[in-house]
This record gives sequence, structure tokens and C-alpha cells, in this order.
Amino acid sequence: SNAHTNAYIVVLTKSLFMLVVTILYVCIYRLMQQRQSIVIENERLKTEYLTTRYNMLMGQINPHFFFNSLNSLAMLVRGGDEPRALEYIDQLSYTFRYILQGGQNTMTTLREEIDFARSYAYLFKIRYADKLFFDFDIEEQYLTWRLPALSLQPLLGNAVKHNTITTRQPLHVAIRVVDGKLEVENPKYPKLDVEPSTGIGLANLSSRWQIITGRDIEIIEDEHRFMVRLPLEPQK
Repeated sequence: SNAHTNAYIVVLTKSLFMLVVTILYVCIYRLMQQRQSIVIENERLKTEYLTTRYNMLMGQINPHFFFNSLNSLAMLVRGGDEPRALEYIDQLSYTFRYILQGGQNTMTTLREEIDFARSYAYLFKIRYADKLFFDFDIEEQYLTWRLPALSLQPLLGNAVKHNTITTRQPLHVAIRVVDGKLEVENPKYPKLDVEPSTGIGLANLSSRWQIITGRDIEIIEDEHRFMVRLPLEPQK
């Protein structure tokens, strides 16, 4: 009869509807699982990559930087300058502690990064006496903004590494914030005997910045100057 037929169609329609809903639910659930797996895998790869780059950075810093630092400390000790030698040890200790912590803390505040940069710069200034100057010009409002840790280390290190620094031609490195971007700029006084480059410095900084923040650094260079601009993350 028509009543039985209609009832059968209703039951069949409901069953088909429930079947479709169940299939859709299973598909959505599997897609969510796959997406979650992809997110977890991406985070794992990201962490693995950053750890690798950090270890490469540590390998670059430790041998040369530590050797030069010990030479500078020995110079102060031989000269009988105990107050400066003790201050140097304090700054060296703070610098290495920050470098070690930098592998654990992906992001840091500009205040912490600048504190590190001042200590790091102090170690260079002892070595180069009155021939090297780091000019910090950071407005208070930006000190709580954030950036990847250890961003200034390769920039300050490269400025010293690639330029001739003499009493007649001292080097001034400017560290400032302009329109929410941290700028590191120095004039170019190329060395005649260029030191071999590991290629880790700027390439490492650029890739770390892209992975951690999703933004690019800017490198501005001409015949007379070299500048890198780093976009800061505003305080949340």
C-alpha cells in the first residue's frame, strides 16, 4: 500500500541520511587527525631545525670568540688592571649564559637582547680599546617588544669581523629602533685580507627569523654602509 511504501521511503531516507552523516563524521575526524599529525610533525621539524642551527651557531661562537676573549682577559691580568679584569669576567659570564639560554628561549624581549648586546659589545671594546664604538639608541617604549633570541650576536660580530678597525679609522656600529624595526648599521671599511666566512651568520639569522616569526629581515647595502633591519613583534 501507499502508506507502507511511504513509511519505507521515510525509513530508508533517514537511514541513508544517518549513513551519510556517519561517513562525513568519520571523514572529518580523519582529516582532523591528519591535520593534527601534520601540525605536530611541522613543530617537530621546526624544533629540530632550530636546534641544528643553534648548535651550528654555538660551534661558530665557542672556538674563536672564546679564544679571543681569553686573550683579552689575559691582557688585563698581565697589565695588573684587576677592576677591569673582574668586570670583564662578569660580562663574559653573562654573555655565555645568555648564549646558552638562547637555545632554549626562542623569543626574548628587546630589553634582554640589548642587555646581552651591551655585554657582548663590552668584550669587543676591551680588545679594540678606543677604536670601536657601539652606539645604542633605543626608545623605552620598544624594550618590551619581542624578537628571536641571539639576533644581535651575528650582526655585531660580523661588523667587527669584516671591517678594518684602527685609531685613524675607528668603527661606529649603530643599534637603534626606527618605526618598530631594530636596525644595526655600520660604515664599510673592508679588510684587505678578508677572513674566511662560514656563511652561518646572516643566513642563519634570516632562516631563524622566517621560521620563528614568519617575517623576513631586510639587508640594505651600498658602497659605503651595511645595514640590517629586523621587524620586532609588538608587546601583546
